[in-house]
Amino acid sequence: MSILQIIEALLVLSFLVMFHELGHYLAGRLLGFTILEYAIGMGPKLVGFKRKGIEYNLRLLPIGGSCRFYGEDDGVKDERCFNAQKAWKRFIVILAGPMMNFVLAFLMAVGVALGWGVADEVLVQAVNPGSPAEAAGMAAGDRFVSIDGKSIDSFEAVTSAVAAADSENMSVVVLREGEQVLLTLTGLYNPDRDGNFMDISISYGVRKASLADAVSAGGQFCYEMGGLVFKSFAMLFSGEAGVKDLAGPVGVIQLLGQAATSGWYTLLNLCVMLSVNLGIVNLLPIPALDGGRILFILIEWVRGKPVSPEKEGIVHLVGFGLLILLVVVITFNDVLRLIGG
Repeated sequence: MSILQIIEALLVLSFLVMFHELGHYLAGRLLGFTILEYAIGMGPKLVGFKRKGIEYNLRLLPIGGSCRFYGEDDGVKDERCFNAQKAWKRFIVILAGPMMNFVLAFLMAVGVALGWGVADEVLVQAVNPGSPAEAAGMAAGDRFVSIDGKSIDSFEAVTSAVAAADSENMSVVVLREGEQVLLTLTGLYNPDRDGNFMDISISYGVRKASLADAVSAGGQFCYEMGGLVFKSFAMLFSGEAGVKDLAGPVGVIQLLGQAATSGWYTLLNLCVMLSVNLGIVNLLPIPALDGGRILFILIEWVRGKPVSPEKEGIVHLVGFGLLILLVVVITFNDVLRLIGG
């Protein structure tokens, strides 16, 4: 990757984190919290100003941002402290960060649909010679209508239907030159790849989207991205994937750098995925993350009194240390993958 690509990737990550912190900031202002600083970037301050007691700063390193509340990690000393606020208010302020990531992801997904259109047709782009699809008479340009009676509207629908089909008798309906054609595919099972394969390339037909279409498509895309995140978690817990398969800061920067060279469409779609990912991960009940802080508020509601700030602080400190260790391990794996090509 070039230096320019790295800078572009860091700016994109900072943009996503900036909106996360903006969620905390807006909720805090709305609910009357005392905010000390809202900053873009980390490290030494480059420029800034102060208004109504709040510092607004641009910092040197383009790696995120922060929103600092008065007395956020301390015990209650006066009524302005973060922990002196009612539990429901603190809950909303903490939750607002991840929720802003979901809002940002949705707005970007809607923008992509409005700008580039909505993919509503699954097309055969190419048929490999000697493939089951060629033997059945499938041709480039065919539009999928159904597979074994199941309507096809996405790449995922094709792959799942083929995987579940009878390898010696799969019926496919395609639209060709305005007419529906019924094809029967056999010999789908590939023992080397342990699964059913048609051996074709697929593309999407795109149409101009109305606002209603874009809202629907944007919501669906965000939902699918969230599903992929939870699927990844399930694979980690089941042992199908390990820490070595996770992408850390270096891996994400590499992906963003590559996406930036592919154009705005690819970059914005990746940003949607990352923003959804950031929102979900921050809601996990892990110490030092927003979800960990929310968990302590829920415990406070159940107990009828807050957990000691000192004890909570220790838990968050330990959790932060473990997260840093995990990031170091993942980053090491990222570097090894980068070196290995």
